[in-house]
Amino acid sequence: MSDRPLEIVAIEERPLPPQVDGWRIDHPDPGARVKSADLRLAGWVVPRDGPVAAVELIHEGRLVAGAEIEVERPGLAESFSAPIAASAGFRVGANLAALRGGEELELALRAVLGDGSRPEVGTVQVRREERPEPGAEVPLVSVVIPCWNQAHYLGEAIESVLAQTHPRLELVVVDDGSEDNSCEVAARYPGVRRVRQTNRGVAAARNRGLAESAGEYVVFLDADDRLLPQAIEVGVRWLAAEPEAAFAAGMPRDIGRDGRVVREARQPLVTRDHYLKLLEECFIWSGSSLVYRRAPLQAVGAFNEDRIAADDYELYLKLARAFPVLCHEEVVTEYRRHGSNTTRNSGLVLSSQIQVLNGQRRGLRGAEERAARRLGIRNTRAQQGEALVERIANARRRREWSVVLRNLRTLARWDPGALLRYRRRGVGRLGARFEHLEGGLES
Repeated sequence: MSDRPLEIVAIEERPLPPQVDGWRIDHPDPGARVKSADLRLAGWVVPRDGPVAAVELIHEGRLVAGAEIEVERPGLAESFSAPIAASAGFRVGANLAALRGGEELELALRAVLGDGSRPEVGTVQVRREERPEPGAEVPLVSVVIPCWNQAHYLGEAIESVLAQTHPRLELVVVDDGSEDNSCEVAARYPGVRRVRQTNRGVAAARNRGLAESAGEYVVFLDADDRLLPQAIEVGVRWLAAEPEAAFAAGMPRDIGRDGRVVREARQPLVTRDHYLKLLEECFIWSGSSLVYRRAPLQAVGAFNEDRIAADDYELYLKLARAFPVLCHEEVVTEYRRHGSNTTRNSGLVLSSQIQVLNGQRRGLRGAEERAARRLGIRNTRAQQGEALVERIANARRRREWSVVLRNLRTLARWDPGALLRYRRRGVGRLGARFEHLEGGLES
Protein backbone atom coordinates (compact mmCIF):
# COMPACT_ATOMS: atom_id res chain seq x y z
CA MET A 1 0.00 0.00 0.00
CA SER A 2 1.20 3.53 -0.78
CA ASP A 3 1.09 6.42 1.62
CA ARG A 4 2.16 8.98 -0.97
CA PRO A 5 -0.14 11.99 -1.33
CA LEU A 6 -2.34 12.36 -4.39
CA GLU A 7 -2.97 15.20 -6.81
CA ILE A 8 -6.46 15.59 -8.29
CA VAL A 9 -5.61 15.72 -12.00
CA ALA A 10 -9.09 16.08 -13.53
CA ILE A 11 -12.79 15.57 -12.93
CA GLU A 12 -14.42 14.53 -16.19
CA GLU A 13 -18.05 14.18 -17.18
CA ARG A 14 -19.54 11.24 -18.99
CA PRO A 15 -22.57 11.71 -21.28
CA LEU A 16 -25.46 12.05 -18.85
CA PRO A 17 -27.50 8.85 -18.59
CA PRO A 18 -31.24 9.34 -19.17
CA GLN A 19 -32.04 8.80 -15.48
CA VAL A 20 -29.83 11.72 -14.28
CA ASP A 21 -30.48 15.46 -14.77
CA GLY A 22 -27.11 16.67 -13.51
CA TRP A 23 -24.18 16.14 -11.16
CA ARG A 24 -21.05 17.85 -9.90
CA ILE A 25 -18.09 17.35 -7.58
CA ASP A 26 -17.62 20.67 -5.76
CA HIS A 27 -14.60 19.65 -3.67
CA PRO A 28 -11.72 19.19 -4.12
CA ASP A 29 -10.85 21.12 -7.26
CA PRO A 30 -8.46 19.81 -9.94
CA GLY A 31 -4.90 20.50 -8.86
CA ALA A 32 -5.65 19.94 -5.16
CA ARG A 33 -3.33 17.73 -3.14
CA VAL A 34 -4.97 15.20 -0.81
CA LYS A 35 -3.90 12.37 1.49
CA SER A 36 -4.02 8.98 -0.19
CA ALA A 37 -5.57 7.48 2.94
CA ASP A 38 -8.19 10.19 3.28
CA LEU A 39 -9.65 11.29 -0.06
CA ARG A 40 -12.90 13.19 0.56
CA LEU A 41 -15.24 14.23 -2.24
CA ALA A 42 -18.29 16.47 -1.91
CA GLY A 43 -20.88 17.12 -4.59
CA TRP A 44 -24.41 16.35 -5.75
CA VAL A 45 -26.40 14.13 -8.11
CA VAL A 46 -29.95 15.00 -9.17
CA PRO A 47 -32.08 12.24 -10.74
CA ARG A 48 -34.64 12.86 -13.48
CA ASP A 49 -37.56 10.88 -12.09
CA GLY A 50 -37.18 8.40 -9.23
CA PRO A 51 -34.98 8.76 -6.17
CA VAL A 52 -31.20 8.49 -6.11
CA ALA A 53 -30.08 6.55 -3.07
CA ALA A 54 -26.31 6.77 -3.04
CA VAL A 55 -23.08 7.30 -4.94
CA GLU A 56 -20.21 4.84 -5.37
CA LEU A 57 -16.54 5.19 -6.29
CA ILE A 58 -15.28 2.35 -8.49
CA HIS A 59 -11.69 1.44 -9.38
CA GLU A 60 -11.11 -1.19 -12.09
CA GLY A 61 -14.61 -2.55 -11.57
CA ARG A 62 -14.35 -2.82 -7.77
CA LEU A 63 -16.13 -0.77 -5.14
CA VAL A 64 -13.75 1.59 -3.31
CA ALA A 65 -16.23 3.67 -1.31
CA GLY A 66 -19.87 4.68 -1.16
CA ALA A 67 -22.13 7.19 0.57
CA GLU A 68 -25.83 7.91 0.80
CA ILE A 69 -27.36 10.91 -0.93
CA GLU A 70 -28.62 12.90 2.04
CA VAL A 71 -26.77 16.23 2.29
CA GLU A 72 -29.00 19.32 2.12
CA ARG A 73 -28.37 21.45 -1.01
CA PRO A 74 -31.28 23.95 -1.06
CA GLY A 75 -29.83 25.95 -3.95
CA LEU A 76 -30.37 23.04 -6.35
CA ALA A 77 -34.15 23.40 -6.09
CA GLU A 78 -33.87 26.60 -8.16
CA SER A 79 -32.26 24.76 -11.07
CA PHE A 80 -33.92 21.35 -11.01
CA SER A 81 -37.55 20.36 -10.72
CA ALA A 82 -36.96 16.98 -9.05
CA PRO A 83 -38.53 17.02 -5.56
CA ILE A 84 -35.39 15.65 -3.91
CA ALA A 85 -33.00 18.13 -5.54
CA ALA A 86 -32.72 20.14 -2.32
CA SER A 87 -31.26 17.13 -0.50
CA ALA A 88 -29.25 15.59 -3.34
CA GLY A 89 -25.81 16.30 -1.92
CA PHE A 90 -23.20 13.74 -0.90
CA ARG A 91 -19.89 13.47 0.93
CA VAL A 92 -17.86 10.33 0.32
CA GLY A 93 -14.50 9.35 1.79
CA ALA A 94 -12.07 6.75 0.48
CA ASN A 95 -8.73 5.25 1.51
CA LEU A 96 -6.73 4.90 -1.72
CA ALA A 97 -3.54 3.81 0.03
CA ALA A 98 -4.73 0.23 -0.48
CA LEU A 99 -5.00 0.51 -4.27
CA ARG A 100 -2.35 -1.07 -6.40
CA GLY A 101 -1.61 0.17 -9.89
CA GLY A 102 0.43 2.77 -11.69
CA GLU A 103 1.16 6.37 -10.86
CA GLU A 104 -2.24 7.51 -12.16
CA LEU A 105 -5.58 6.12 -11.00
CA GLU A 106 -9.04 6.59 -12.43
CA LEU A 107 -12.09 6.43 -10.18
CA ALA A 108 -15.54 6.14 -11.71
CA LEU A 109 -18.42 7.94 -9.97
CA ARG A 110 -21.61 5.92 -10.13
CA ALA A 111 -25.14 6.93 -9.07
CA VAL A 112 -27.20 4.26 -7.30
CA LEU A 113 -30.79 4.87 -8.37
CA GLY A 114 -34.03 3.78 -6.77
CA ASP A 115 -34.69 1.20 -9.48
CA GLY A 116 -31.39 -0.55 -8.69
CA SER A 117 -29.51 0.73 -11.75
CA ARG A 118 -26.02 2.19 -11.36
CA PRO A 119 -25.20 4.55 -14.25
CA GLU A 120 -21.71 6.02 -14.42
CA VAL A 121 -21.81 9.82 -14.48
CA GLY A 122 -18.16 10.83 -14.44
CA THR A 123 -14.59 10.07 -13.41
CA VAL A 124 -11.98 11.43 -11.03
CA GLN A 125 -8.37 11.22 -12.21
CA VAL A 126 -5.68 11.22 -9.49
CA ARG A 127 -1.90 11.00 -9.63
CA ARG A 128 0.45 9.76 -6.93
CA GLU A 129 3.09 12.33 -6.08
CA GLU A 130 6.71 11.28 -6.29
CA ARG A 131 7.71 12.76 -2.95
CA PRO A 132 6.44 11.57 0.43
CA GLU A 133 4.32 13.80 2.61
CA PRO A 134 6.46 16.45 4.38
CA GLY A 135 8.05 15.09 7.54
CA ALA A 136 6.11 11.86 7.26
CA GLU A 137 8.63 9.09 7.82
CA VAL A 138 5.67 6.90 8.55
CA PRO A 139 6.33 3.32 9.74
CA LEU A 140 4.72 0.46 7.87
CA VAL A 141 2.10 -1.41 9.92
CA SER A 142 1.14 -4.94 8.90
CA VAL A 143 -2.42 -6.02 9.69
CA VAL A 144 -2.97 -9.78 9.70
CA ILE A 145 -6.52 -11.15 9.63
CA PRO A 146 -6.71 -14.91 10.24
CA CYS A 147 -10.01 -16.24 8.92
CA TRP A 148 -11.75 -19.57 9.21
CA ASN A 149 -15.35 -19.67 7.95
CA GLN A 150 -16.04 -16.04 8.88
CA ALA A 151 -16.89 -14.71 5.40
CA HIS A 152 -20.06 -13.06 6.74
CA TYR A 153 -18.00 -10.76 8.99
CA LEU A 154 -14.72 -10.54 7.05
CA GLY A 155 -15.75 -7.61 4.86
CA GLU A 156 -16.41 -5.44 7.91
CA ALA A 157 -13.01 -6.32 9.36
CA ILE A 158 -11.23 -5.44 6.10
CA GLU A 159 -13.14 -2.19 5.70
CA SER A 160 -12.22 -1.18 9.26
CA VAL A 161 -8.56 -1.53 8.28
CA LEU A 162 -8.97 0.44 5.06
CA ALA A 163 -10.61 3.24 7.08
CA GLN A 164 -7.59 3.67 9.38
CA THR A 165 -6.13 7.14 9.83
CA HIS A 166 -2.59 5.72 9.85
CA PRO A 167 -1.52 6.21 6.23
CA ARG A 168 0.92 3.34 5.62
CA LEU A 169 -0.52 -0.15 5.95
CA GLU A 170 -0.31 -3.58 4.41
CA LEU A 171 -3.14 -6.04 4.92
CA VAL A 172 -2.75 -9.82 4.77
CA VAL A 173 -5.79 -12.12 5.06
CA VAL A 174 -4.84 -15.69 5.93
CA ASP A 175 -7.60 -18.11 4.91
CA ASP A 176 -7.10 -21.03 7.29
CA GLY A 177 -8.82 -23.69 5.21
CA SER A 178 -12.23 -22.03 5.14
CA GLU A 179 -15.14 -23.94 3.62
CA ASP A 180 -17.10 -20.75 2.86
CA ASN A 181 -16.30 -17.90 0.45
CA SER A 182 -13.84 -16.07 2.73
CA CYS A 183 -11.16 -15.92 0.04
CA GLU A 184 -13.62 -14.47 -2.48
CA VAL A 185 -14.70 -11.80 0.02
CA ALA A 186 -11.07 -10.74 0.53
CA ALA A 187 -10.56 -10.58 -3.25
CA ARG A 188 -13.18 -7.81 -3.53
CA TYR A 189 -10.78 -5.31 -1.93
CA PRO A 190 -7.89 -3.93 -4.00
CA GLY A 191 -4.48 -4.16 -2.34
CA VAL A 192 -5.42 -6.90 0.14
CA ARG A 193 -2.99 -9.79 0.03
CA ARG A 194 -4.55 -13.24 0.33
CA VAL A 195 -2.78 -16.32 1.67
CA ARG A 196 -4.44 -19.74 1.79
CA GLN A 197 -3.41 -22.74 3.86
CA THR A 198 -4.94 -25.98 5.08
CA ASN A 199 -6.71 -25.65 8.41
CA ARG A 200 -4.02 -25.47 11.11
CA GLY A 201 -5.64 -23.24 13.72
CA VAL A 202 -5.63 -19.55 14.55
CA ALA A 203 -2.11 -19.50 16.05
CA ALA A 204 -0.60 -20.99 12.88
CA ALA A 205 -2.63 -18.57 10.73
CA ARG A 206 -1.34 -15.61 12.73
CA ASN A 207 2.23 -16.83 12.43
CA ARG A 208 1.81 -17.32 8.69
CA GLY A 209 0.57 -13.76 8.34
CA LEU A 210 3.53 -12.54 10.37
CA ALA A 211 5.94 -14.38 8.07
CA GLU A 212 4.21 -13.04 4.94
CA SER A 213 4.32 -9.39 6.06
CA ALA A 214 7.06 -6.83 6.56
CA GLY A 215 5.83 -4.00 8.81
CA GLU A 216 7.78 -2.67 11.75
CA TYR A 217 4.52 -2.94 13.70
CA VAL A 218 1.92 -5.71 13.52
CA VAL A 219 -1.78 -5.95 14.37
CA PHE A 220 -3.65 -9.27 14.52
CA LEU A 221 -7.31 -8.53 13.83
CA ASP A 222 -9.82 -11.35 14.26
CA ALA A 223 -12.06 -11.72 11.22
CA ASP A 224 -15.22 -11.07 13.24
CA ASP A 225 -13.89 -7.95 14.98
CA ARG A 226 -13.45 -4.35 13.80
CA LEU A 227 -10.85 -1.66 14.39
CA LEU A 228 -11.99 1.87 15.17
CA PRO A 229 -10.51 4.39 12.69
CA GLN A 230 -7.68 5.68 14.91
CA ALA A 231 -6.74 2.30 16.42
CA ILE A 232 -3.43 1.87 14.64
CA GLU A 233 -2.45 5.52 14.83
CA VAL A 234 -3.00 5.47 18.60
CA GLY A 235 -1.02 2.26 19.12
CA VAL A 236 1.91 3.45 17.00
CA ARG A 237 1.97 6.73 18.92
CA TRP A 238 2.21 4.91 22.26
CA LEU A 239 4.98 2.62 21.01
CA ALA A 240 6.92 5.52 19.51
CA ALA A 241 7.03 7.08 22.99
CA GLU A 242 8.45 3.86 24.51
CA PRO A 243 11.00 2.38 22.06
CA GLU A 244 11.62 -0.76 24.15
CA ALA A 245 7.95 -1.73 24.55
CA ALA A 246 6.76 -4.94 22.88
CA PHE A 247 3.11 -3.96 22.49
CA ALA A 248 0.55 -1.29 23.26
CA ALA A 249 -2.86 -2.60 24.34
CA GLY A 250 -5.97 -0.45 24.13
CA MET A 251 -9.55 -0.95 25.25
CA PRO A 252 -12.22 -2.98 23.41
CA ARG A 253 -15.96 -2.60 23.41
CA ASP A 254 -18.47 -5.34 22.69
CA ILE A 255 -20.74 -5.47 19.65
CA GLY A 256 -23.39 -8.00 18.70
CA ARG A 257 -23.91 -9.99 15.53
CA ASP A 258 -25.46 -6.94 13.86
CA GLY A 259 -22.53 -4.67 14.74
CA ARG A 260 -24.34 -2.62 17.37
CA VAL A 261 -22.61 -1.86 20.67
CA VAL A 262 -23.98 -4.18 23.34
CA ARG A 263 -21.69 -3.48 26.28
CA GLU A 264 -19.49 -0.61 27.38
CA ALA A 265 -17.79 -2.40 30.29
CA ARG A 266 -14.12 -1.43 30.53
CA GLN A 267 -11.29 -3.88 30.96
CA PRO A 268 -8.87 -3.12 33.83
CA LEU A 269 -6.26 -0.46 33.07
CA VAL A 270 -2.91 -1.87 34.23
CA THR A 271 -0.02 0.59 34.18
CA ARG A 272 2.73 -1.34 36.03
CA ASP A 273 3.85 -4.87 36.99
CA HIS A 274 2.24 -6.22 33.82
CA TYR A 275 3.75 -9.71 34.02
CA LEU A 276 2.70 -10.11 37.63
CA LYS A 277 -0.83 -8.91 36.88
CA LEU A 278 -1.10 -11.19 33.84
CA LEU A 279 -0.20 -14.15 36.03
CA GLU A 280 -3.12 -13.23 38.26
CA GLU A 281 -5.58 -12.67 35.41
CA CYS A 282 -5.64 -12.19 31.66
CA PHE A 283 -6.71 -8.56 31.84
CA ILE A 284 -6.48 -8.06 28.05
CA TRP A 285 -9.92 -8.93 26.70
CA SER A 286 -9.35 -8.67 22.95
CA GLY A 287 -6.17 -9.51 21.05
CA SER A 288 -7.34 -7.23 18.24
CA SER A 289 -6.74 -4.22 20.50
CA LEU A 290 -2.93 -4.63 20.47
CA VAL A 291 -0.30 -3.08 18.23
CA TYR A 292 2.89 -5.16 18.45
CA ARG A 293 6.48 -4.27 17.63
CA ARG A 294 7.73 -6.96 15.25
CA ALA A 295 11.21 -7.53 16.69
CA PRO A 296 10.06 -8.62 20.19
CA LEU A 297 7.37 -10.82 18.62
CA GLN A 298 9.99 -12.67 16.62
CA ALA A 299 12.35 -12.81 19.60
CA VAL A 300 9.90 -14.85 21.70
CA GLY A 301 8.73 -17.08 18.85
CA ALA A 302 5.29 -15.47 18.28
CA PHE A 303 2.24 -17.71 18.84
CA ASN A 304 2.41 -21.27 20.17
CA GLU A 305 0.83 -23.36 17.41
CA ASP A 306 0.25 -26.28 19.79
CA ARG A 307 -2.43 -24.26 21.59
CA ILE A 308 -6.05 -24.55 20.50
CA ALA A 309 -6.92 -21.58 22.73
CA ALA A 310 -5.10 -19.09 25.01
CA ASP A 311 -2.21 -18.80 22.53
CA ASP A 312 -2.59 -15.02 22.78
CA TYR A 313 -2.57 -15.14 26.61
CA GLU A 314 0.66 -17.15 26.52
CA LEU A 315 2.20 -14.61 24.13
CA TYR A 316 1.27 -11.70 26.41
CA LEU A 317 3.03 -13.45 29.28
CA LYS A 318 6.16 -14.20 27.24
CA LEU A 319 6.41 -10.62 26.02
CA ALA A 320 5.63 -9.01 29.40
CA ARG A 321 8.26 -11.23 31.02
CA ALA A 322 11.00 -10.18 28.57
CA PHE A 323 10.08 -6.60 27.58
CA PRO A 324 8.21 -3.54 28.82
CA VAL A 325 4.58 -3.45 27.62
CA LEU A 326 2.02 -0.64 27.57
CA CYS A 327 -1.70 -0.41 28.26
CA HIS A 328 -3.81 2.68 27.58
CA GLU A 329 -7.45 3.59 28.01
CA GLU A 330 -8.45 4.61 24.49
CA VAL A 331 -11.13 2.38 22.93
CA VAL A 332 -9.65 1.01 19.71
CA THR A 333 -11.45 -2.25 18.94
CA GLU A 334 -14.97 -3.62 18.59
CA TYR A 335 -15.13 -7.24 19.79
CA ARG A 336 -18.04 -9.14 18.31
CA ARG A 337 -19.92 -11.48 20.63
CA HIS A 338 -21.75 -14.35 18.97
CA GLY A 339 -22.45 -18.00 19.60
CA SER A 340 -19.20 -19.38 18.16
CA ASN A 341 -16.67 -17.27 20.10
CA THR A 342 -13.88 -19.42 21.52
CA THR A 343 -14.26 -17.57 24.82
CA ARG A 344 -17.74 -19.06 25.19
CA ASN A 345 -16.23 -22.57 25.41
CA SER A 346 -15.57 -22.51 29.16
CA GLY A 347 -14.06 -26.00 29.25
CA LEU A 348 -11.52 -25.14 26.55
CA VAL A 349 -10.64 -21.81 28.18
CA LEU A 350 -10.33 -23.45 31.62
CA SER A 351 -7.94 -26.14 30.44
CA SER A 352 -5.93 -23.87 28.12
CA GLN A 353 -5.37 -21.05 30.62
CA ILE A 354 -4.29 -23.42 33.39
CA GLN A 355 -1.86 -25.12 30.99
CA VAL A 356 -0.44 -21.71 30.09
CA LEU A 357 -0.03 -20.77 33.76
CA ASN A 358 1.61 -24.11 34.52
CA GLY A 359 4.00 -23.46 31.67
CA GLN A 360 5.21 -20.32 33.47
CA ARG A 361 6.14 -22.22 36.64
CA ARG A 362 9.79 -22.97 35.90
CA GLY A 363 10.70 -19.38 35.11
CA LEU A 364 9.06 -17.73 38.11
CA ARG A 365 11.26 -15.43 40.16
CA GLY A 366 10.51 -15.25 43.83
CA ALA A 367 7.56 -15.80 46.12
CA GLU A 368 5.50 -12.93 44.70
CA GLU A 369 5.37 -14.41 41.21
CA ARG A 370 4.67 -17.90 42.55
CA ALA A 371 1.77 -16.53 44.59
CA ALA A 372 0.49 -14.63 41.54
CA ARG A 373 0.44 -17.84 39.48
CA ARG A 374 -1.49 -19.69 42.18
CA LEU A 375 -3.96 -16.79 42.35
CA GLY A 376 -4.29 -16.90 38.56
CA ILE A 377 -5.22 -20.58 38.67
CA ARG A 378 -7.77 -19.91 41.40
CA ASN A 379 -9.24 -17.01 39.42
CA THR A 380 -9.43 -19.13 36.25
CA ARG A 381 -11.16 -21.93 38.12
CA ALA A 382 -13.58 -19.52 39.76
CA GLN A 383 -14.54 -17.86 36.47
CA GLN A 384 -14.41 -20.73 33.98
CA GLY A 385 -15.25 -23.50 36.43
CA GLU A 386 -18.44 -21.68 37.39
CA ALA A 387 -19.34 -21.26 33.71
CA LEU A 388 -18.59 -24.93 33.01
CA VAL A 389 -20.79 -26.05 35.89
CA GLU A 390 -23.61 -23.96 34.47
CA ARG A 391 -23.06 -25.60 31.10
CA ILE A 392 -23.18 -29.07 32.68
CA ALA A 393 -26.36 -28.20 34.58
CA ASN A 394 -28.05 -26.95 31.39
CA ALA A 395 -26.99 -30.05 29.47
CA ARG A 396 -28.29 -32.22 32.29
CA ARG A 397 -31.70 -30.52 32.13
CA ARG A 398 -31.79 -31.21 28.39
CA ARG A 399 -30.65 -34.82 29.00
CA GLU A 400 -27.60 -34.34 26.76
CA TRP A 401 -25.61 -36.98 28.61
CA SER A 402 -22.61 -37.06 26.25
CA VAL A 403 -22.14 -33.31 26.81
CA VAL A 404 -22.53 -33.79 30.57
CA LEU A 405 -19.93 -36.54 30.72
CA ARG A 406 -17.42 -34.77 28.47
CA ASN A 407 -17.55 -31.59 30.52
CA LEU A 408 -17.46 -33.49 33.81
CA ARG A 409 -14.18 -35.05 32.68
CA THR A 410 -12.80 -31.59 31.91
CA LEU A 411 -13.97 -30.26 35.27
CA ALA A 412 -12.56 -33.23 37.17
CA ARG A 413 -9.15 -32.82 35.56
CA TRP A 414 -8.73 -29.06 35.63
CA ASP A 415 -10.92 -27.95 38.54
CA PRO A 416 -11.58 -31.02 40.72
CA GLY A 417 -12.63 -28.87 43.66
CA ALA A 418 -15.66 -27.74 41.66
CA LEU A 419 -17.21 -31.16 42.15
CA LEU A 420 -17.53 -30.24 45.82
CA ARG A 421 -18.07 -26.47 45.48
CA TYR A 422 -21.11 -26.95 43.28
CA ARG A 423 -22.49 -30.07 44.93
CA ARG A 424 -25.72 -28.20 45.68
CA ARG A 425 -26.53 -28.20 41.96
CA GLY A 426 -26.14 -31.95 41.69
CA VAL A 427 -22.92 -31.64 39.69
CA GLY A 428 -20.87 -33.14 42.48
CA ARG A 429 -23.09 -36.21 42.66
CA LEU A 430 -22.90 -36.63 38.89
CA GLY A 431 -19.15 -36.23 39.08
CA ALA A 432 -18.55 -38.73 41.86
CA ARG A 433 -17.58 -41.40 39.34
CA PHE A 434 -14.76 -39.12 38.14
CA GLU A 435 -13.19 -38.45 41.53
CA HIS A 436 -10.28 -40.75 40.73
CA LEU A 437 -9.14 -38.07 38.28
CA GLU A 438 -8.67 -35.49 41.01
CA GLY A 439 -4.90 -35.84 41.05
CA GLY A 440 -4.82 -33.37 38.12
CA LEU A 441 -3.13 -30.09 38.77
CA GLU A 442 -1.48 -28.31 41.62
CA SER A 443 -3.53 -25.66 43.28
